[in-house]
Amino acid sequence: MTYPTFNNTSLSTYSTTDILMDGHKSSSSPATDSSHTTGVGTFVYAAPEQLRGSHYDSKSDMYSIGVLALELFQPFGTEMERVGTLGDLREGKIPDSFCQRWPDLSKNIMKLTSKEPAVRPTATELLQSELFCSKDIVIHGLQRRVEEQEEEIMQLRRQISRLQSSDSSESVKS
Repeated sequence: MTYPTFNNTSLSTYSTTDILMDGHKSSSSPATDSSHTTGVGTFVYAAPEQLRGSHYDSKSDMYSIGVLALELFQPFGTEMERVGTLGDLREGKIPDSFCQRWPDLSKNIMKLTSKEPAVRPTATELLQSELFCSKDIVIHGLQRRVEEQEEEIMQLRRQISRLQSSDSSESVKS
């Protein structure tokens, strides 16, 4: 597999492990150098402090994780839509439809992409958040979602029935 490069550095050099180790790095790891990814990556994933050329640490990586999380769960029709949505994210805005569908994830993405690094959770804090909760809570949430969808289906069926009955009564009049 070929990885993109920037300034002659392969992006494969830094793994997600570098990001998720969150302060548990060995002294021989390239991740111990706070400039280990200076100049690597793209604007859309770069934390504000990286773009300013300020101090860079694991909180900057957490910003990138927030951008990736939105990208993974938000379908984009076009590249232009993607660029617009991710640009809005940089300004602290997440699409309303996303927030309604994924409220816990939205809350965490907002923290992860905060302009202030101190507000961003560490990897450990993120792993301990409601996003990675017990299976019972997940099952309950999914059951609630199914019930909501079943109710929506019933409402749509009633609406179809009303439309069909109004169509048949208009056909009889004609």
